[in-house]
Amino acid sequence: MSKACLVAVLVVAALPALAQSPAPAPSVSNPAPASGAEAPAATSGVAAPAPAPGAAGVEGQQADAQSYDIRLKSLRERVDDLKSRVFDSKTKLLLLREQILHNLIAEARARIVHVNDASSALVLEEVLYYLDDAKIYFQSNRDGSLDSTKEIEIYNGTIGPGNHLLTVQMLYRGNGKVFTYLSGYVFKVNSSFSFFAAKGQETYVRSVGYEKGGMTARLEERPSVRFEMQQRKVHATEPAPGQATP
Repeated sequence: MSKACLVAVLVVAALPALAQSPAPAPSVSNPAPASGAEAPAATSGVAAPAPAPGAAGVEGQQADAQSYDIRLKSLRERVDDLKSRVFDSKTKLLLLREQILHNLIAEARARIVHVNDASSALVLEEVLYYLDDAKIYFQSNRDGSLDSTKEIEIYNGTIGPGNHLLTVQMLYRGNGKVFTYLSGYVFKVNSSFSFFAAKGQETYVRSVGYEKGGMTARLEERPSVRFEMQQRKVHATEPAPGQATP
């Protein structure tokens, strides 16, 4: 047999085996990157780098802080504006109240006088006056001023029209110079008097400390107070009297 025939027979015999065996996988080589372009990161077995932790959180906190500052500034401006409005309202109310009170008080006046009409057996040690629960006069006899003065002007000035209450408190001591046994006696007198101050009129009140019952009455029952009142019309041309100093 010739060599050509032998080669043909061998090729024909090997064809079934070649048909059954799988063809080897073609090898794929990564192409080289173009010049100037970044090489892609490897994907097999290597993780891509993560972004810096907390970067987005810091930016969010800064934005929240700026928003809070803006809201706080707006709130402070509103509070300052409200304070200014309240202050203006209070000022207007005070001015209005003073104007109303001035218009009312200027329409009535009062004059209150204390009179010491007790005998020499009693010494006036203290005298205290209240007008509508407000103290308007106090005097003690430490310097002997109450002994030498029979009449004391307690109040002389404007007063609100309407009802008023005058209260007097006096402290008497027995005069030991007259009778020795009187030096140990102390008497307290409290009395009140209500009156109405009319518009356009002056109310004149005399508070008189005296001894009631005469010589036949017991000494501790003698100290007392009586009130005398007069009213007269005040003319518009008359000047308003000043308030007496307590």
